[in-house]
Amino acid sequence: MTRVLLAVLILGATISPLPAQTKKLLVIGIDGIRPDALVVANAPHMHNLIANGCYSAIAQSEDLTFSGPNWSTMLHGIHRDKHQVVNNNYSPNNLAQYPDLFARLEQHNPAWNTYRLMTWISSHIGQPSGADVQLFRDYNSNGDELITREAEQILSRRTLAYPLDPDAVFVMYQDVDVAGHTHGFHPSVQAYLAEIADTDTKIGRLLSAIQSRPQYADENWLIILTSDHGGSIDGSHAGNTPEKRAIPFLVSGSSAVRGVPFPEPKNVDLVKTALAFMEVPVNPAWGLDGHVVGLSPSSPPEVKFGRNLIFNGDGEYDRGFRSALPDQSISGWDDPGPDRMTVIQYGSPGGWPTHSDPGPPNRGSNFFCGGGSPLSEIKQSIDLSSLASAIDAGTGRYDLSAYLGGWTSQNDRASFTARFFHTNGAQLGSATLGPVTAANRNNQTGLLPRQLFGTIPPGTRRAQVSLLAEREGGSDNDGYADNLSLVVWHAADLNRNGCVDDEDLLRVLFAFGLTGARPEDVNGDGVVNDDDLLLTLLGFGC
Repeated sequence: MTRVLLAVLILGATISPLPAQTKKLLVIGIDGIRPDALVVANAPHMHNLIANGCYSAIAQSEDLTFSGPNWSTMLHGIHRDKHQVVNNNYSPNNLAQYPDLFARLEQHNPAWNTYRLMTWISSHIGQPSGADVQLFRDYNSNGDELITREAEQILSRRTLAYPLDPDAVFVMYQDVDVAGHTHGFHPSVQAYLAEIADTDTKIGRLLSAIQSRPQYADENWLIILTSDHGGSIDGSHAGNTPEKRAIPFLVSGSSAVRGVPFPEPKNVDLVKTALAFMEVPVNPAWGLDGHVVGLSPSSPPEVKFGRNLIFNGDGEYDRGFRSALPDQSISGWDDPGPDRMTVIQYGSPGGWPTHSDPGPPNRGSNFFCGGGSPLSEIKQSIDLSSLASAIDAGTGRYDLSAYLGGWTSQNDRASFTARFFHTNGAQLGSATLGPVTAANRNNQTGLLPRQLFGTIPPGTRRAQVSLLAEREGGSDNDGYADNLSLVVWHAADLNRNGCVDDEDLLRVLFAFGLTGARPEDVNGDGVVNDDDLLLTLLGFGC
């Protein structure tokens, strides 16, 4: 062994691994901030956090688009059917059964120091908290500024007023909401944008306080920012319409992935995201809703032959509800309100479909329901450009399937459609399943299978699938659906395993010269010949 190699080995043995950085958490809640206003406001600090984090401008609030239900959802990590806050006076509620983020943190590590800083008296009083320190400064009395000063002291530890070194801090801001009510919630309203800019300056002070900490280089800070609701230009935000329900959701810091999360988050995701970052295991008995956002890469399903290209086509991504309300914002789908398509649990009380009613054999926990609107529709767009060569050769096939149904003799119904579009936006073709009527179901509650096969029109680059539920009677729209699927395969994939392989090639060879309608006639010209063999060879692979 050479002396140089020996020296390297000795040196390597003496070097200790770098200590892990201490994880710290800052959560910021901005009441009433619209994402489309944030993007045009003079808000360099938030814009920088967005550039260095995972950010969605189409995150969703609860369907009750006002403060009490949403602050409860954000800090307790559950939807409103669990916490039962349906107004701004918090009466009645079930929050005590679902401890907040800080209680979960303290339960995991009592040595952690947690702070909750509020500026709205209703949530300060109405929401029980496990935070070590709970501060309140009324937004009606310059609370946003005062709470910023308090937070600066806590985060920077420049004074002895707050001796506990923070591990997790929540700061609430209200002035943006006040400006929205006064002048209008809209990106064209300058007074509203000015208040967003002012709040951004306050957030910049919090970030500076963090960066001034003597031990900052040894810390790993995660910043989560979201809101309780958006609003409309008339100064209101109640009503569950898209501009009122859309909110920002930001996860920023060295532990955050960069880009746009998929599917779009909800403010209920805040607690699970914070707990995951702080490495707190989630006990299923806690009953938390939501998902972890921004800490690992996420993207739409890869578009490949032989697989269902619809995301969340079974309605299982989120927890289903027990009735038509709350109105679930269905992940991965364009799902406009108010009170339209939602996801309900099989066997819910009140006559909803059960696991023993007709329906999918692998039905999971949830099904789609039309909700509280006479007409409900959700849509999803799928980029098919990666399959262009097969589609343009006329060998792109589709299998559209769904379970569709309704309630007893009531003729509420659902239909499921796939539309195929050129790059220029022109629709090239479509296929529709259903509707399944009460007569089709023999007036029995349940869902029946429907399926269509066809050729994707050459030139197609995008598919749009849409589920439509129509109400004919009663108060709820009982058009039901489950297991929505759009599978695309190459015509030469005769065994439908997602690949054109040796088995498919052999089938074409053994059928060579045969005529009539048969799968081996890949181009459908009535005879298995050299053209079919060539198309099989060109499509070879997965």
